[in-house]
Amino acid sequence: MKRAGLLTLSVAFLFSTLTTGCMAGNESGNKVEIQYWHTQTEEDRVKQIDRLITDFEKKHPHIDVKQVQTPEGDFPAKISASLAANHMPAIIEGSVAQIQQLSNEDVWDTQINKEIIEGIGKNDFYDGALNMVKTPDGKGYYGVPLHGWVQGIWYRKDLFKEKGLQPPTTWENILKAAKAFHNPGKNRYGIVTGTKKDDFTEQTFSQFALSNGAYVFDKKGNVHFNNRRMVEALAYYKKLVRYTPPGSETWRDARDLYLNERTPMMMYSSYIMTDLVNESKNGELAKKTALATPIRHTNKATFGIVTALSVVSIVSDEEKQAAKEFIQYLMKKETNIKYMHMAPGGNNPARKSVAKDPQYLDNQVLRSFGGRASQIAAGMEDLKQFGFRDGKLNPHMGDISAQFIIGEAVSEMIENNWSPEYTAKWAEKEIKKVVESSER
Repeated sequence: MKRAGLLTLSVAFLFSTLTTGCMAGNESGNKVEIQYWHTQTEEDRVKQIDRLITDFEKKHPHIDVKQVQTPEGDFPAKISASLAANHMPAIIEGSVAQIQQLSNEDVWDTQINKEIIEGIGKNDFYDGALNMVKTPDGKGYYGVPLHGWVQGIWYRKDLFKEKGLQPPTTWENILKAAKAFHNPGKNRYGIVTGTKKDDFTEQTFSQFALSNGAYVFDKKGNVHFNNRRMVEALAYYKKLVRYTPPGSETWRDARDLYLNERTPMMMYSSYIMTDLVNESKNGELAKKTALATPIRHTNKATFGIVTALSVVSIVSDEEKQAAKEFIQYLMKKETNIKYMHMAPGGNNPARKSVAKDPQYLDNQVLRSFGGRASQIAAGMEDLKQFGFRDGKLNPHMGDISAQFIIGEAVSEMIENNWSPEYTAKWAEKEIKKVVESSER
């Protein structure tokens, strides 16, 4: 589900080799050359970033910025080689998970990132996004949240109104609505969520688990999947998927069934917004659709991915200062809005004031959702992920997700009628194997 935003923790930002530029802003009057690494490889996005860079350079003639776009998937080898050679760019744009995974390498200038955030105002960032980039001691930030996508239950608000149903934000309301709409005899299903052995199933299940306070690891970082709250979440999910279509469902099934009006509820990311506008007559489906997030039970939880901009610590002071100025430029409202419009719905602003700005909302896709577009971005307020706990990413979570262990556990529970208790025990055993293998 690449464009739908359902990316695993291994998907993020990638780069090429840094060519160290001349120093400027110094007595010689030479320019500072910095590189900005990202994965926006689509031609139209590269051109838009070029336009933003050109505008920045006109306003900052002492700085030259070179964007380096690289396809997703090459990160581990590229970043390892760059670190080993001590050749890094001044700015990296990437997922918070991958930025945190590099935190032990002292790659990031956490204080400059903090200065940028405080200059904007911490209160202008959604809490969930900001908490994911905060260092464990709370004294700095691994990066500056730029944008994010959020996941929740997309539902037909018109059909809910007809049946007198409450929005599907709580476990009780979701299950009640799924039962009310389910009519497989007429090829109509109550809800579509993940049931296949893949990352989509992990991500959709995780939102229910986290809304019940269930984590993969305990507060000390030990594997603790087999716990009461996780078993409760598995039991609930098993009940809920009775109202999904038969077989193994993934993101494509959710998308297609919803667009074809065979289900009034699906779990999906905010990348669906463009499809809802473009693939229905006059964007009517978008106008009838709302996003229910966060999911509430004992806690509130929204699953999503945040992308951040980070200043690299192992470059010269001149490059760091130039990087700071460029990030500040990208975070300005006017520039930030242009960046968000490269992928409306997929790129939701991490700044509250931008999400509410009329200029941001004045976009072909976003206009179809009206004020709901701001509410969708606000899902980042309650972002949670299995790998994050108390502001820290467990380094093993990427390997666990890459092997689809949680997705497989959920899939087996459904397909082979495993009990929630057995499922939790099986998953914990498999997760421990991954952790032990990586620690050898």
